[in-house]
Amino acid sequence: MGRLILVDNPLAKYYLSILRKPATTPGLFREYMRKLGFIIGYEVSRHLEWRRVFIESGMGRAEGVYPSRPLYIVGVLGASIPLVHGIWDAMPWAGLGLVAARRIVGEGRVEAELYYERMPSDLSAYTTLVVDPTLASGRTMTRVVEEVEARGCRSIIAATVVASRYGVEVFHSRFSSIPLIAVEVDPVVDKGFFIVPGIGDAGDRSLSADMVFEPALGLGFEKPGDNGV
Repeated sequence: MGRLILVDNPLAKYYLSILRKPATTPGLFREYMRKLGFIIGYEVSRHLEWRRVFIESGMGRAEGVYPSRPLYIVGVLGASIPLVHGIWDAMPWAGLGLVAARRIVGEGRVEAELYYERMPSDLSAYTTLVVDPTLASGRTMTRVVEEVEARGCRSIIAATVVASRYGVEVFHSRFSSIPLIAVEVDPVVDKGFFIVPGIGDAGDRSLSADMVFEPALGLGFEKPGDNGV
C-alpha cells in the first residue's frame, strides 16, 4: 500500500463520530465537517515544503518558517465545500480550484467522469491538495489527481475524512507515492460503492437546509397564524 496517513487525534475522531450519526442536522454536519477541515489542514501542513526565515519583531530577531511553494486546494463539488472552508481557515494563503464529477456505476464496477473544472491550466509551480470528504471507490480522487498531473503539478497531496480499504487500494494502485491523509478507513463498500459504515451521502448532508429548530437554541419561532396573525 502507498503512503496512507491517518489523523491520530481524538478531537478529529470525536468530530467524525458526530458526522456518522444520522440524527446530526445539516447545519451541525457542516459545522463539524468544517472543524475537521481545519484539523486536516494542520496535518497537511506537515507535508508541505517550508523554508527558514528571520523576523524582526521590534524586540529582537527571531527565526520562523514560510511556505516554499504556493498552495492550491482543489475540492470536489459540492460535498467538499464545508471541508474546503475548514482547510482554507487553516491555510488562508491557498488558492482554490473546483471540479465536479459524476459516478458511472455499471455491473460490479464504477467510473468517474469530470464534467466541470475551474483551476489554473498550469499547476507546475504549486503544491496541490485534492480534497473529497469520502473516498469510496477511489475513482473520483484518482480522476481528479490525473487532471492535476496533466496540468503539470508534481507535488500533490490527497485528503479525505473517511476512506474505504477498497478505495485506498484503488487510489494507491495508480498513485503509490502520493500521500493520502484520512481521519478513518472503513472496512467495506456496498454494491452501490458507498462506504460502510461511512457518513452517508456527504453531499446531501452538507448542502441540505436545516428545517428543524432546536428549542434549546432559543429559536422559538411562532407558526403562521399564531397570535391572530
